[in-house]
Amino acid sequence: MIGVSLITQFITYPSFRSIDINIFSNFHKIYTKKMLLIVGPIMTIEFLIAAILLFLNVDFYFLIQFILVYLIWILTFFLIVPVHNQLEKKYDKLLNSKLVKLNGYRTLVWIVKFFFVLFKVI
Repeated sequence: MIGVSLITQFITYPSFRSIDINIFSNFHKIYTKKMLLIVGPIMTIEFLIAAILLFLNVDFYFLIQFILVYLIWILTFFLIVPVHNQLEKKYDKLLNSKLVKLNGYRTLVWIVKFFFVLFKVI
């Protein structure tokens, strides 16, 4: 998910500024549906794995990983998705900037989570 999030952060969301405003809503609707098909299952599996690992072995690293995954879900579904819903109705430069900022936070959390997983494995 780090790779998907980085591409989204530095390529996809900034390129929203270049989409013709007359076709943006339709483009955005297609984009979000396709991304949901990719990201939805991966995020669900990530959440389930984090929950199962924590349930099977209450451990500091598994607790931190679960909290980080939970934070990613909060960022995604309570902050990022509502911005996407607003953008789908009408493109707004400030909303697009907010989307980039929120995704930056989410990307950072995924990177931190990766290092917690890496340290657990080492």
